[in-house]
Amino acid sequence: MMSRKSVLLCLLFICGAICLLLLYDRHSPAGLCFSRESGFYEDSFELNLSAPFGARIYYTLDGSLPDENAFLYTTPILIDDATSQPNLHSMRTDTSPYFFYEKPVYKLPDYPVDKCTVVRAAYQDANGNFSEVKTESYFVGYGEKKGYKDVNVISIVTDPENLFDYDTGIYVLGRKYDEYLDSIENAESVENLPEEEANSYQHGREWERPVDIQIFNTEREVFLKQSCGVRIQGGGSRTNLPKSLNLYAREKYSRAARFYVDLFGTGYMPDTVTLTAGGQDTIAKFRDMFVSTLTKDRAFSTMDYEPYIMFLNGEYWGVYWLTERYNDTYLGYYYDADADNIIMMKNNKLTRESDEDWGLYVSMTNFLRDTDFTKAENYESVSYVIDLQSYIDYYATEIYIGSYADWPGTNEAFWRVREPAENTGPGVQYEDGRWRWMLFDVNTSALRENVVEKDVLAHTMERSPVFHNLCQSDAFKKQFTLTLMDLANETFSERNTEPVIEEWLALMKEPTETHLRRFYGEESLYRFDEEVADIRAFLEHRKPYAAKYLKENFGLKGELASVKIEMTGGCGGQIVLNTITPTFDEQGIWQGEYFTDYPITLSATANEGYRFIGWELVDEQEKETVAEASLELEIPEEGLYLRAVFEKIG
Repeated sequence: MMSRKSVLLCLLFICGAICLLLLYDRHSPAGLCFSRESGFYEDSFELNLSAPFGARIYYTLDGSLPDENAFLYTTPILIDDATSQPNLHSMRTDTSPYFFYEKPVYKLPDYPVDKCTVVRAAYQDANGNFSEVKTESYFVGYGEKKGYKDVNVISIVTDPENLFDYDTGIYVLGRKYDEYLDSIENAESVENLPEEEANSYQHGREWERPVDIQIFNTEREVFLKQSCGVRIQGGGSRTNLPKSLNLYAREKYSRAARFYVDLFGTGYMPDTVTLTAGGQDTIAKFRDMFVSTLTKDRAFSTMDYEPYIMFLNGEYWGVYWLTERYNDTYLGYYYDADADNIIMMKNNKLTRESDEDWGLYVSMTNFLRDTDFTKAENYESVSYVIDLQSYIDYYATEIYIGSYADWPGTNEAFWRVREPAENTGPGVQYEDGRWRWMLFDVNTSALRENVVEKDVLAHTMERSPVFHNLCQSDAFKKQFTLTLMDLANETFSERNTEPVIEEWLALMKEPTETHLRRFYGEESLYRFDEEVADIRAFLEHRKPYAAKYLKENFGLKGELASVKIEMTGGCGGQIVLNTITPTFDEQGIWQGEYFTDYPITLSATANEGYRFIGWELVDEQEKETVAEASLELEIPEEGLYLRAVFEKIG
């Protein structure tokens, strides 16, 4: 029998234990907590996990979802540089048929690829219920590693089965592809077999998988953490490695229908974005971004691009560009149009199926294809149906850069509002019901030296009945010729393109070489320099061929003649020539070439603190001054030389 003293001690012990338990419960976390957030760390550390009182924490390090079969958390997790861990997903060969060619396109890395530590954890309460999964990515010791400077990093984490399962994984060839190969008699080589049966070629919501992403900016701060959906993106490039991906913000994943951060520095917060691996531009991964950057001022839509390095379930997965996707959200933001009132056609398909919308598209194409545009009154009506400068800018750009392998017809998109606004003045100028064009996917044949001499204008006239019919109009030929020569003289000139190329090389040469070593092997590094030389050679030699084909296909009678403009008065004003704003050199000189068949238009606008005096037309005999700010001038065979004279006020 216990003494009174023993009973008292027992009661005190029980009360103390209850108090400690109550105190612990009061201060225990309401949910799952990590002692460190996703990020870049110079030194290794121990990661502590905590959960509500009585819960058991399970975690994984391979991207899989934690359950009772995962690691049970009992002690802190050591986080250090994971690069020394064995390569896992980067050693797979079931991701592309190019591994099985007689001369394989890709090479498995023979060194430890860079890695980060991915921790996914959830807790199980006393009733056996699991909490939501929390995902973090940790990069240790990346301060001195090459190939990452000034480039954003994205970590994509998902259950490996979502990507690599034989039946349902979206990143692999899969069972159906293998069964298809087995069903073909006398299949001597995989090099000539279609890949449409592969898992990675499947489309739609059925082939969308959940992922967690963490984005780190160039300062290595966490810029975005979100659960979202992922699909494989592209056409023929789905065969490639690495593959392009579409990311989708949906409430089902994170209760957010947008990526609510300014990913592109424009204020636009998209609901879907693309991580493009370059399409067919597999080595340089430059052509899409390059053309979009150069043509930002043209009358068609372009995408913004931001450079990224991807890690997939903790393994280095190469260089990508994060870019916008054309959809109602994009058009609503950039053109201030009602997203529910937008019709968009892409690759001859409506982005939203509607018989009424299809009828508007068919009506437009029938009108442009079948109307006799040799009659001036008919051609004047074109501008009521389409934004003609948008169409001409777009087609002139595609033709000049050498797009022909998969264009026109495919890789073409355009849009309009369904119900035009009653007032289409300032602020609603894009709600006039006219079709406008959108640039994308110029990575197949464009900007390659082997198409410098190709007559893409004739090819386009043969392939597009609408374009061919518009070319019967003298007014269209005039506007198209002037626009294409504007592009040749300014947009794609050396003085305009070289700074963009040099900036890209300074930023992306080292990251791209790291990428090439990972997917093609050390011996592939020379290919990057070859691609740069290829782009430069095209730009250097394209202009005379583009001009030649204008003359031949349009039956021009005149010749190319020089147009030289000198601007006096320093920063006195702005000059507009046809559709361009000329870039003057340090001496205040701009020079280009135009056909003498058509006059050019010029306008001058004085900057604040200056006045425009006039144009000085200079030739060998005399100098004539014209005071009008806007001019239309014929071009003599010997060329045109004029000065824009500005004067400082006061």
